[in-house]
Amino acid sequence: MGHEENRERRDGGECPGKAAREDSGARPLACELCIGIVRKPHGVRGYVKVQSLSGEWRHFVGLKTVALYGGGGKKVFQVEDCAPGAGNILMKFRGVDSPEAAALCRGWEIRVPRGQASPLAEGQYYIADLCGCALVCGGRTVGTVRSVLDGGIHQLLELVSAEGRTFFIPFVDAHVGEVDVARRSIELKSEWLLE
Repeated sequence: MGHEENRERRDGGECPGKAAREDSGARPLACELCIGIVRKPHGVRGYVKVQSLSGEWRHFVGLKTVALYGGGGKKVFQVEDCAPGAGNILMKFRGVDSPEAAALCRGWEIRVPRGQASPLAEGQYYIADLCGCALVCGGRTVGTVRSVLDGGIHQLLELVSAEGRTFFIPFVDAHVGEVDVARRSIELKSEWLLE
C-alpha cells in the first residue's frame, strides 16, 4: 500500500469481542492477534496453505506454537514446519498428518501473541486495535469503530453512531486525523461523511 495518503493496517483480523473497560474508559489492547487464515490442504503429509493477513511472511518463520480458532472452538498446535510458498505460506502442525486432517483446519484463524505478529511501521495499525475506538469530531464522540473493511483502494472504518446508524469512513489522511490506540480514540476530520 505505498500510497502516502493511505493508512495501512496489519494483521489483527476481525474485531475482538467486548472486553472489560479500565478506569480510563479504554479497552485493553488485544493480547492475541490473528495473523493468517488456513485456506486449504497442500500435499499428502498434512501441510496447509495459509494466507497472511499482513501480506508478510517473515513473522511466520520461527513460530513454535499457534492457536487456531474456528468452528466455535480453539486448538493449540506445535508448528513442525513453515515456509513461504507461491503467494501463501505452507505450514505443518504436529498431529495433522494427512490431507483429510488438514482439510478440517480450512477457514480457521491463526492467532499468536501480539509480539509475534508482523511488526508495524509508522502509520500502520492492527485491526484489533482500531476496533472499539471512539471516533471523535470537534471534541465530541460521534460513534465507535465496529470493524475495518477492505474498500479496494483503501481501508474503511465501519462506524456505529450513538443513534445506531452505520457509516463507512475512508481510512485516509483527508478524512482521519490523529489515531491514538492507547487512548482508544480516532479523530474524524470530515464530519460531512456522517450526513
